[in-house]
Amino acid sequence: MNFMLNQKSFWSACLLFTLFATVANAQDGWNWPEDKATAQEKVVLYTDMKKAKNYEAALPPLNWLFENAPNLNSSIYINGADIYEELALKTKEPQKKQEYIDKTLSMYDQRIEHFGGEVNVLNRKASTAMKLMYSNKSNYDQLYDIYKETLDVSGDKFAYYNVTPYMNIAKVQYERGKFEAEDVIGIYDQLSEINQNNIDSGSKYASKYADQQEKIDAIFTSTVTVSCDYIQDNMVPKLEANPDDLDLAKKIIALSLSSSCTDMPFFTQAAEATFNKEPNAGLAKTIASRKMQSDDMQGAKEWFNKALELSTDDAQKADIYMDMAAIDSKAGNKSSARNHALKAASLSSEVAEKAYNMVGNMYFTSYEQCKGGEDMVKDRAVFLAAYDMYRKAGNSSGMAQSKAQFPSKEEVFTYNYKVGDSISVGCWIGESAQIQTRD
Repeated sequence: MNFMLNQKSFWSACLLFTLFATVANAQDGWNWPEDKATAQEKVVLYTDMKKAKNYEAALPPLNWLFENAPNLNSSIYINGADIYEELALKTKEPQKKQEYIDKTLSMYDQRIEHFGGEVNVLNRKASTAMKLMYSNKSNYDQLYDIYKETLDVSGDKFAYYNVTPYMNIAKVQYERGKFEAEDVIGIYDQLSEINQNNIDSGSKYASKYADQQEKIDAIFTSTVTVSCDYIQDNMVPKLEANPDDLDLAKKIIALSLSSSCTDMPFFTQAAEATFNKEPNAGLAKTIASRKMQSDDMQGAKEWFNKALELSTDDAQKADIYMDMAAIDSKAGNKSSARNHALKAASLSSEVAEKAYNMVGNMYFTSYEQCKGGEDMVKDRAVFLAAYDMYRKAGNSSGMAQSKAQFPSKEEVFTYNYKVGDSISVGCWIGESAQIQTRD
């Protein structure tokens, strides 16, 4: 009997000690109700049950706090969400699971009601909702509403860990017939803009937003495919009516890319409309390339020049110069083509081989154009110049073909030259080369 009394006294003391510890450790922000003692006891009871993973037993004291001390402390809603989430994950009974899910999500709403912090709490609510509801596609209408509200409230503070889940929601809704292609594009554009803004601003999560962008790119391109006629008939007239609609122009670009419609005039039209609002080198280069493909070489040159003006990246500039060299070469403007190719080679070692080969090819094929017919050695100097360019490109085949066209020793002697002499290469080339022979 004494033992039982002593044991009871022991546990009572433990409870009192815990209560005192709770009070002692209470920080600012704890708003105790008039019945403070009972509230303290309920806090001890539900937290002990939570630690013991006896989640059902944690509910009565927790619910007492919700009813009698709703603004006690944000921790009751944080812990409440954890408790209901665990119960939702464990139960196999569908109706009960849904009740627990609803209760879990209500914890976040009540936390916002009493303690604010809407952006942070909504992002956590969205993430939890996805965790609990993703496996049942009938839940995706509700998931979409939750994520849309979260993004609308958060703006660029939309959490990186919610980016890919939201894109997945858009994918599922599209597959369920709930969304049109434009709805998916709209969400993709919103998320892409949030990612880019966080990257550009140097957010501490910039690398995570960059990772998310790669993921949503993959989801988007594997989800939305519509006919080019759909874009032409349903979207282009709207852009023509309002050329300043940047969002629409971007949607047309995105949909054109995913649906292989980039050879259509409306792709260039949308790209130009976007450039007018948000000029950048990459977009100008894309428009120039489309002009090239449609044989509008003058338009292509104008857009490549715009790209050069805006570009700050040497590798990108080198690519642009090579495209401009190709335009000039095709038009027979070999001198200008060479200048562009050599500029490209000076900017990027990665394109240097291609650039020197291009110049070597132009030299090699200029024999008929440049020969005078009076001095065989001077006429064949174009092959000496071509050889030098192929050598810079590391093109042994081109070097061999050029050497086969060098003057012979006899021709060098006949025309009063010496091997090793410098000879002027006339015509459009206007350079000098060192005399060598093919034999």
